[in-house]
Amino acid sequence: MKPLRILLLFASSARNRTLSYQAGWPRHFARHPLFRCSGLNLEATGVFDNLRKRLILRLRDFEAVVILHSVFSNSCLLSGKLLETVKALRVPKIFFIGNEYKLMPEKMEFCEKLGLALLISQSNSPEVHRLYRERLGCQVAEIPNTGLDTGLFCPGPPLESRPVDLGYRSARSPLYLGHDERTRIVEFFQEYGPSQGLVVDLSLDPARRFSEKEWAVFLGRCKGQLGTEAGGDCFELDDRTRHRINSYVNGHPGTAMEEVFELFFRDYRNPVPLRIISGRNVEAAGTKTVQILFEGRYSGYLQPDVHYIPLKKDFSNIAEAMTKFRDRDFCRELTENAFELASREFTYEKLIEKFYHQLKQIL
Repeated sequence: MKPLRILLLFASSARNRTLSYQAGWPRHFARHPLFRCSGLNLEATGVFDNLRKRLILRLRDFEAVVILHSVFSNSCLLSGKLLETVKALRVPKIFFIGNEYKLMPEKMEFCEKLGLALLISQSNSPEVHRLYRERLGCQVAEIPNTGLDTGLFCPGPPLESRPVDLGYRSARSPLYLGHDERTRIVEFFQEYGPSQGLVVDLSLDPARRFSEKEWAVFLGRCKGQLGTEAGGDCFELDDRTRHRINSYVNGHPGTAMEEVFELFFRDYRNPVPLRIISGRNVEAAGTKTVQILFEGRYSGYLQPDVHYIPLKKDFSNIAEAMTKFRDRDFCRELTENAFELASREFTYEKLIEKFYHQLKQIL
């Protein structure tokens, strides 16, 4: 297959060092044989970097422009004259959209301004894709936001030699997602784990998150990892519920999730959830780390008692889950299944090849 020439826009700096997918995608695009990439790091602002940007954009020898998640996740890093220059390029523009639960009006305006040809969502929900197509009039496809870097996230030591029983790193979910599952699972196991003689290393403190390499080492030290589905319980292109909840919470400090649910979600009409597999799931599978996860769909990829130990969200089956976790043969089979799935479906090489075929359809 002939390599495609693309302009690859991304953002990489110290502020997103703990988000492995934001580092992984540009690195693997640059080395993939199906693409010849001219990469621009929008966070690089030195004199040499700015000269390189101008030179690359003058060449305009591209068949497509690919804009990765990091360009517009928590804020838009492509704007002003550079945005106008990219917009003027007469080739298809593709946007890997991230954080599909906030700043959605701004992200839709960004897509419309670019005249997007293809939107890559993290969701494989037909309803989510329909809403995007109706709004943007472009093609929509799904690719999970995190691939497996097999050079970093490779099988760790045998489970019995790993010193930590259960590990986890994340951050508390904003209340407008409609749930506080990360907080609930961590707080439960911080008390329950030690009471059962388990060594736990669990944190929702952003300051205790790891860089990509540190995260791979940490997983290799853990027999098991906790987890939940990523994303929120309502998907909206106008952020109306998010704005209402933020306004309420700002006026009522200390608001609990239970109150937010009663006020904003109990009678929520026509909900379209956006719950997806997390990069933590993919990377734990790559290190053959057992996963104890809240029950969920996980984008249809992970199956309970095949790839992970299911835990009910009210913890009513905790005794059964712990019995499975202590069963070495069961855990060995579980981790082998998850590793095989991740190796087959989720390596960056496979995901980028999947994208190549999607891109070819619009060229």
